[in-house]
Amino acid sequence: MKKKAIFNWSGGKDSALALYKVLKGSEFEITCLLTSVNNQFQGISLHGVRVELLEQQAKNIGKTLEIMPVPEMPSMEVY
Repeated sequence: MKKKAIFNWSGGKDSALALYKVLKGSEFEITCLLTSVNNQFQGISLHGVRVELLEQQAKNIGKTLEIMPVPEMPSMEVY
């Protein structure tokens, strides 16, 4: 039986490759994708991928997207 897990999704090529490998493996069942989104810009904190693109990616992958809103300059405590 696979362990249930949430996958931290950035929408970029690195997270796409990592997700692909996890989905092809036998250890984890990904229940949803988790993304932290900058409240001010409505995009990924690291590289600004817009929420609309993230939602389309999740839909195409067949997973639910959970969005964690964060302020512009979040501290580690916020995360």
